[in-house]
Amino acid sequence: MWRVKYEPGTVKAVSRKKGKVVTEQEIRTAGEPAQIRLTPDRSTIQADGKDLSFITVEILDKNGNLCPNAENDMTFAVEGVGFIAGVDNGSPISMEKFKNNHRKAFYGKCLVVVQNDGEPGSVKVTATADGLKKATTAIKVK
Repeated sequence: MWRVKYEPGTVKAVSRKKGKVVTEQEIRTAGEPAQIRLTPDRSTIQADGKDLSFITVEILDKNGNLCPNAENDMTFAVEGVGFIAGVDNGSPISMEKFKNNHRKAFYGKCLVVVQNDGEPGSVKVTATADGLKKATTAIKVK
């Protein structure tokens, strides 16, 4: 841990093992929230009526940096052979319902869980929030 005075910019961490770089990560100061990114844990789920896809929802600035202070209320719409099984944001003090079509972001993120309805096909998930560019992702159901 290093205690440094806050300044906007970039922090880069480089991990080395026996002198070789194993991984690197950069974190940049985020601008104003501008867009949404949806990242499903899987692009294909089973058509058994039980399988789930966990979709991470992130609020980003115009350059694609995560906005860690964003608390936008995200609304989700599902089309096709699926439905929203639940939503969450990881906040230990949130009193929002888990069975809903919207969720407030916590540290710039939340989660929507999509469940198959038992039929093969595809599921299209769209996330919207006031003032942000919407995002869409698709999941195949086999």
